[in-house]
Amino acid sequence: MKALLFPANLRDEQQRLLKNLGIDPGDSKALAASVKQLSDFYVKHPEKSTPWRESWAQVAYLIYYLPLNWWRACGVLRRGQQLNFFEGFDHYIDFGSGLGSVSHALDEMGIRFKSGLCLEQGREAISHHQALAKDSLTPLSWQSDGSIPVIKPKTLGIFSYSLTELQSLPNWVGQCDGLLIMEPSTRDDARRLQNLRSELMNGGWYVWGPCTHAEPCPMLLTGDRDWCHDRFVWEQPSWLKSVEDCLPMKNGTLPCAWMMFKKIPPAHQVPAMARVTGDLLEHKGYAKQLVCRGSSREFLSWQKKIFKRYPEVERGALVTINQDVVIKGDELRLSSADDLVVLK
Repeated sequence: MKALLFPANLRDEQQRLLKNLGIDPGDSKALAASVKQLSDFYVKHPEKSTPWRESWAQVAYLIYYLPLNWWRACGVLRRGQQLNFFEGFDHYIDFGSGLGSVSHALDEMGIRFKSGLCLEQGREAISHHQALAKDSLTPLSWQSDGSIPVIKPKTLGIFSYSLTELQSLPNWVGQCDGLLIMEPSTRDDARRLQNLRSELMNGGWYVWGPCTHAEPCPMLLTGDRDWCHDRFVWEQPSWLKSVEDCLPMKNGTLPCAWMMFKKIPPAHQVPAMARVTGDLLEHKGYAKQLVCRGSSREFLSWQKKIFKRYPEVERGALVTINQDVVIKGDELRLSSADDLVVLK
């Protein structure tokens, strides 16, 4: 997402909150030390909640995880807008809302609701979120006691990097009209989400994205080597790069796994579409790229003798494929540029 810049109002508030925590927003090494400490915590305790009471955890989230998750959320929301997914919702519930990366991303994408309920047990996180969200387009409220929320009609349930801490979805999810789930792009988290897709569809939900079909997931049918995740290109700001330069982790692109569900079927499955689910793999004389349009594991295939240059189709892009394309094994062999149309 090259053209998307972290909002100036969030950046200003982020700096103010860091100063309140007693840290210099320009001290990249000190900021990176907090990020590394929280990263190590997540690696050692993947099932545990963020230790919000610790100042180093708050610092790490403000300077690093908030902006990264904001960019990821913006990428996913943009995919949802492409599918008209957000039409028909009046309210949302953000489970494990943290510092509000999703609510800020909804504002950036111009997606408004009549109300947003943020469920978060960390009171420090709530305090920071309230400060960051003072200009929110959607009226927000917060709940920290863990009680079951009142589900209004036309409610979207949102789980952003919070499902990984749960054994199963909360019971109140069944009263929602839609679900948006974003998870880390790790093999275990992504494949768990792919399995959850089957459970939800068996329970009457319809998958809207990233899947363009309702058939079994081909990545689950063909062993355990593949997992479905998206990747977003971004333009890293200098203030975040200076922190990352002091860290062992690098974020050239921003991957994540995501899925969207509604209780009504998607219109976009009527005209057959497919989604590119892999990166371009170049071989001697040809190149191929994983694509998903049903339960079979398939690749788009370009022969060098036909195509002087291989096309650059981004991972996650929606495409239409010529119905008469030649199929050889698991390859859809494209013979002209007209065989594949990338949908904007």
